[in-house]
Amino acid sequence: MSSVTNVAEFRNHARDAGLTDVTAQGKYIRFAPVELAESQTLRLKRLYPGTILKPGIRAVLVPFPTTARLGGRPLRGAEILNWAKQLVDAVILGEVGAAAKAGTAR
Repeated sequence: MSSVTNVAEFRNHARDAGLTDVTAQGKYIRFAPVELAESQTLRLKRLYPGTILKPGIRAVLVPFPTTARLGGRPLRGAEILNWAKQLVDAVILGEVGAAAKAGTAR
């Protein structure tokens, strides 16, 4: 599958989840607009340590994913799209199966 198709599919998936903005911002990936219930917030912080919540602007900043917590290389291309889709599924959409896989993505 081409990278253009992967990006288009991710954009549609993010839009279906209510997101209009998924962008790289320094050492973070920014997801917005996001309004999380307490259970979603706890899941986000457990699965993606170092996440910063910005409720005033309805955004979350998740640390840029790497292949390993220490010394890993940043994810690129299809890898990062898969990671972002998994985060949307596990946290925003609350899919339990995706949450179980999310801990092994990094």
